[in-house]
Amino acid sequence: MHQAPDSRDRISCPPGEMINASELREFVFCERAWWLSRQGYMVSANAQQQRVAGVTFHERRAGAARRGSNAQALWWAILLMLAALALWLAKSFLGMG
Repeated sequence: MHQAPDSRDRISCPPGEMINASELREFVFCERAWWLSRQGYMVSANAQQQRVAGVTFHERRAGAARRGSNAQALWWAILLMLAALALWLAKSFLGMG
């Protein structure tokens, strides 16, 4: 029978080598920024403000694109349905069927 791992079974890692969730998020966002941070380089306040502004800009733009593409898809669907209806009516009234 398999036993649950005991806390004594954990692999120990020196505190300086551990990576927390925030660092993992930073790594996923930009591997180079994560590496520079690990080397002791700090991000300037100006660069942080620019990053926040850039993320905000892109989130707004993505939201606008989603809203626009949904509305555009709806109009295309309506247009295609009207065209199909017009063809059906023309076929029915002109005796083409």
